Amino acid sequence: MVNEDQFYEKQLSVSYWYVTHKLLLKNILIILLIVFDVSLLAYVFYSLSLNLVIKQNEYNAILQDLSAPNHDFGFLRQFNLPPAISVSNIQTFPGAKDYDIAAEISNPSLKWFATFDYQFKLGEKLSAVRQGFIMPGEKKKIMDLSVADGNLVTNVIFSHVNWQKEINYAKLVFEKFKFDFKNVKYIPSAELGLEQKVPVNRVSFEIENSSAYNYSNVILQLFLKSNGQVVAINQVPSGILQNGQTKNLEVNFFQRLPKIESVEIIPDVNILDPNVFLKL
Repeated sequence: MVNEDQFYEKQLSVSYWYVTHKLLLKNILIILLIVFDVSLLAYVFYSLSLNLVIKQNEYNAILQDLSAPNHDFGFLRQFNLPPAISVSNIQTFPGAKDYDIAAEISNPSLKWFATFDYQFKLGEKLSAVRQGFIMPGEKKKIMDLSVADGNLVTNVIFSHVNWQKEINYAKLVFEKFKFDFKNVKYIPSAELGLEQKVPVNRVSFEIENSSAYNYSNVILQLFLKSNGQVVAINQVPSGILQNGQTKNLEVNFFQRLPKIESVEIIPDVNILDPNVFLKL
């Protein structure tokens, strides 16, 4: 009981002190707020006086820097954009009447890929518009077949270039780009019995889609080589190529050719375009 009485008496004394000093505490708080406000106004006035009067020239210079275009940002943006597609090694191959053209293009960026239209510059005119693409870090061939005046080619003209970023390309190409070629055979016109009539040479092969994806079409580029050099080019569509499917294909070359030592077949398909896959 003694402890409870003492505790009760302390509560009463604290309450009594607060009631009797309530007005004093309120006045002290008001004074502190006034002092804070005055100090803040004094600091603002001092800063304005310092910047607008004493250091006016330096202050104006800072404002001009803030309002001026940021050239460093422009440089940084330009630096981050993908580089232009480079062109090298333009070749022509005579056909039955016209010329086949192939050009090597490169994309040094490892994160950006592009789709585009392209034409070959033939003297004062251009070849027909073709569509193309190039993957991140890729070096590839683009071509056009049976081009009149193709022997006059001097350059590649790109248009409607659309760059897009893909940071997971290495993983995607490992999953989707799985094509195997078997039983690749080159049959010259002499073996076909057509050498004296029409110079028709033939390449036959099997393509297997080893990926887990179904393709609506895959363009296959063919390069015939003699003495280590490409002497003829062609391309053929695979048509629908489902996962695990193997297809037999044949491609004819209507031109007289030297002894062919090897055949290179390169799938040309934009695995980053969802439209190349079958929608089942």
